[in-house]
Amino acid sequence: MSDTIQIHENTRIYIMCPPRVASGGPELLHQLAYKLGKRGFDVAMYYYPNNVEQPVSENYLKYNCKYVTEVDDREENLVIIPELYFYFADQFKKIRKCAWWLSVDNLFKAIEAPKHYRMIRKLKIKWLHRAVTLNGKVRGKFSYHLAQSEYALDFLRQWKIDAIYLSDYLNADFLKASQEVDLTAKKPQILYNPLKGFRFTKKIMAAMPEAKWIPLQKLTPAQVGELLKESMVYIDFGHHPGKDRFPREAAIYKCCVITGKRGSAAFQEDVPLPEQYKIADRRSNIPQIVKMINSCLTDYDKHIGNFAAYREWIYKEEEEFEKDITQIFVKA
Repeated sequence: MSDTIQIHENTRIYIMCPPRVASGGPELLHQLAYKLGKRGFDVAMYYYPNNVEQPVSENYLKYNCKYVTEVDDREENLVIIPELYFYFADQFKKIRKCAWWLSVDNLFKAIEAPKHYRMIRKLKIKWLHRAVTLNGKVRGKFSYHLAQSEYALDFLRQWKIDAIYLSDYLNADFLKASQEVDLTAKKPQILYNPLKGFRFTKKIMAAMPEAKWIPLQKLTPAQVGELLKESMVYIDFGHHPGKDRFPREAAIYKCCVITGKRGSAAFQEDVPLPEQYKIADRRSNIPQIVKMINSCLTDYDKHIGNFAAYREWIYKEEEEFEKDITQIFVKA
């Protein structure tokens, strides 16, 4: 497969996206539309289902992306489809289709996924290299594949599917606000996402009943930023289905970040934390995790310096994203 996507003079690029949803994946889809538009490409969001009034989340109005309710299904056009919509790709007959693997695991959790897809996940997909379901049903649908993480690239290589790396970058508002962090105002409290890895996180919490734990849920981006700004530690023992944003957001707000080793967290290319801050989510490791959290809380000034390289890498992501799309989307 070519590592470029040819964009003709009469090509329109459509980016498929859920309407009125504000989360990491939809934001990245809007960011791509914004960056492609700045380069002079004819690009539009295609919200699906397409029968929602005012489909643009207010969080993404700042990207000023135009949108359409129908796709012109012609061969010269291109539609970019995130993994949760792979099962709807058959509605397009002539247009070139580009799969964008914003995650791996989420594909197999999709409500719309046929039962055999979910069975593959249960049977440990990485060892079923010769199974035809993914190759036939997914590879055969798309002209191109993009991968948001090294984790996704590795998964696709095992399925003999060629893909192009196209990752993401953090919201500029987060990056700007993080410059105002006052280390002397940090509090010995631990943040966690109850939607990711909570079954294991509860065991850590039970081992540290005296600690102050704060869930990151039902909050605006500004409220999340305020909590990150005042906290010392963020932990994430979820599945990391793609290159998740929360660990990066926590890091630039100068939180010590401690993760497990599932999904993208197993890849230094995706989560380049110092190795001592990655601990597998096994019950036998809980004492080690508790010791690390307590050390970060009691000796915060020493630990936070260990995340400087990670923060520098995060600040460079937007520049790398722009370089990548310049190399991938090429005017014919």
